[in-house]
Formats: sequence, C-alpha cells, structure tokens
Amino acid sequence: MLNGAAVLLAFEQVGGATRILEISRDYALERKAFGRQIGGFQALKHKMADIYTRNELARVHAYYGAWALSSDAPELALAAGAARVAATTAYNFAAEEGIEIHGGIGFTWEMDCHLYYRRARYLAQVIGSEHAWRGQLADELVKEAA
Repeated sequence: MLNGAAVLLAFEQVGGATRILEISRDYALERKAFGRQIGGFQALKHKMADIYTRNELARVHAYYGAWALSSDAPELALAAGAARVAATTAYNFAAEEGIEIHGGIGFTWEMDCHLYYRRARYLAQVIGSEHAWRGQLADELVKEAA
C-alpha cells in the first residue's frame, strides 16, 4: 500500500516542481535588472536548467513506478523507492531554487513560492522520510544484485 502511495505522491511532487519551473521562468522573463531581463543572466539559466533536469529524472522514475504499480510487477518496491526519492529531491530543490530565482519577493505573500516550499517540505515527510525511502531503495538494489 505504501509503495502505491509513494508512486502517486511522486506524481504530485513532479507536478509541483514543474509548476515552480514555469512560474520561475515566467518571472525571469518579466523582471528586468540592469536594463535587461533577468532570465538572460547565465546564473539563472543554470538554476532553471538544474531544476528541469531533476524534474525530468523524477518524471521518468514516476512513470516507471506507475508501470510497476499498474502491472503488479515484482520490482514495485524498487520503482516506488526510486520514484519517491527522485521526486522528493526534485520538488525540494525546485522550491528552494524558485525562491532564489524570485529574489526578495519570493519570500513574500505576493508570490506563491513559499506555498510550494511548504508543500514540498510537507510531502517529503507524509508517508516516510526521504531517508526511509532511500533505505528501501538500497535494500531492493542489494536484493536485485544478490
């Protein structure tokens, strides 16, 4: 049951991380500093590229988990652990970087960054910590190698 919940929560986390990337991109294209859009600065491009990379990795793991869940595959525990760890990492990273991309306004009630940050922290603990899911993932990998 926990493995199924982990897969479903991974999709929610991937969706949240994707939305953070979208609002960060939109803000970076709208905000200007030193006479140009802040989205043109290389540092922000790198931040958004890192968010995108983690999001896509988490998305692939979530799809693998969904396949294992829907087909009652024996590797469900492995897929669920991988999906949960990748999605938790991606969502937390996106939430933290999204606040940084928004700068000082990212902490205010005017922007939704803080809501995504709190949701990321909440979902990271809801059915077990990331550490517990990493433990399950490691155990499954050891079983698979044996």
